[in-house]
Amino acid sequence: MKRIALIFFAVVLAVAQQSCKQCNNQPDVPAVVEDSTQIPGLKAINNDIAKDSTNPYLYYKRAQLYQANDQLKSALTDMFIALSLDSVRPEFYVYAAELFKQTGEPQRGIVLMDKAIVTDSFNTAYYVKAAELSYIDTTMKGNYIIAMNYLNTAISKDPQNADIYFFKGNVFKEMKDTAKAISSFQTATELNPQYYDAYVQIGLLLKQRNDKNAEKYFDNAIKVKENAEDALYAKANLQKEEGLKLYDAGKIPQSTIRLQTAIETFKQAITANHRNIEAYMGVAFCYYQIDSVPQAYEYYDKAIKISPLYAGAYFSKGLCAEDLGKINEAIMLYENCLNIDPNFTRAKEHLQAIKSSKQN
Repeated sequence: MKRIALIFFAVVLAVAQQSCKQCNNQPDVPAVVEDSTQIPGLKAINNDIAKDSTNPYLYYKRAQLYQANDQLKSALTDMFIALSLDSVRPEFYVYAAELFKQTGEPQRGIVLMDKAIVTDSFNTAYYVKAAELSYIDTTMKGNYIIAMNYLNTAISKDPQNADIYFFKGNVFKEMKDTAKAISSFQTATELNPQYYDAYVQIGLLLKQRNDKNAEKYFDNAIKVKENAEDALYAKANLQKEEGLKLYDAGKIPQSTIRLQTAIETFKQAITANHRNIEAYMGVAFCYYQIDSVPQAYEYYDKAIKISPLYAGAYFSKGLCAEDLGKINEAIMLYENCLNIDPNFTRAKEHLQAIKSSKQN
């Protein structure tokens, strides 16, 4: 078993240009890497490896430290050593494949998962990871079909695994088969009623269909996770869009109520993440739509403070400033917008209109 892993990883790391003579010639006693990177904690792990150089978990631990500091090739080298020392640990295979995903080499990760499947054909984590890597590799012909084949095989081995159905839903979603995507995500929630991401995906797909049940699934997601930022933001957007539709239909009182509801939901998303710039923009937009211009001005200002290079926030705050009679400030805001995005047409138009008006 170790011989298989050694041969495979020697090939992989040669391609990745990460093989080293010590790793290839003496895998049982790898060299201790000097800490020349100033990575916190690396020196301590190197010392541990010096004392116990055949402990695969130390290389696994060091690989994670390298990954956290964006040294992915060094992380892959350590995973080669870890698998050389212990070729049957599932977490080693899956983690190494994830590293290949992060280095933009999903096909090498797929090859690794195929090797892992040979060592243990009943481990569905290998099939799921292979499916994920196939799914993201759009350069591979028939990648979605390949991903689905891995997942179907996994289901045949573990039909009660909610994660497999969730990944099937993602593949169907990319294939534009919305009905099958929803069905797969629903199966995931039936097998695991706490499956937050599956509820969110169903809600988003139903929202695209203008299905009134979309909000119910966002609510389900919110119930199963504290600080459910994504679900709250998606729900708020749905409420905002419904409010706009009511406004366009001339149902102003109903529109106002729906937009006020959206404001509260956007604020909940902000509570979940105080740096959710789009949630601030959503609050401000809804306030502006219901003619609460001072409140809109306030939230656009907050958005600018969080993201000083967000051109749209400057423009929208400029609209508010213009409505509030703060003409000089509006000019400055439109100019700031154009400094960030010189092609922002509406900012150009408003700035030109203000300057023309002042000249007259």
